[in-house]
Amino acid sequence: MAAGKKLTTAEACTMLAKVGLCARDYVGREANASLSGGELKRIEIAMVMARNTRYSVFDEPEAGIDLWSFNNLINVFKELHENTQGTIIIISHQERILKLADRILVIAGGKVTADGEGEELYKEIQTPGCIYYRKGD
Repeated sequence: MAAGKKLTTAEACTMLAKVGLCARDYVGREANASLSGGELKRIEIAMVMARNTRYSVFDEPEAGIDLWSFNNLINVFKELHENTQGTIIIISHQERILKLADRILVIAGGKVTADGEGEELYKEIQTPGCIYYRKGD
C-alpha cells in the first residue's frame, strides 16, 4: 500500500531487509501493540523507501534502534537520497546523525539558533562551549 503500486514479494522483502527486518518474521503477525518501537520505526522507513518520494520527513528515525541498525540506517538514508535525488528532512536529538546532513538547522528554545552547511556547522557544534545550544536543550 505504501508504494502506491503493486510490489513483488521479493521487492517488499528487499526493502524490509535494508532496514534490518526479515519479512518471514512478520507473516501472520498482527500489526498491533506486539511490534516494538524500533520495529515500527523500521517499518515506517521501509514504507517511505517503497513510496520513493522526492521529499521525505523523518521524526527521530533512530529512536528505539540499536547501534548496528543505526549504522545501517545511515546507509538507507544515503541510498534513498541517491535514488530519489530528493530532499530528506531528519528531526533528531542525536548529534551523530548530523554527519549525514548537507544543511543543519539548530533549534533551541523554540527558535532557529543556527543554520548552515552540514560539515561546517557540525564541526562548530562539536566545539566546547558552542553558542548555538546547550546540551539538554
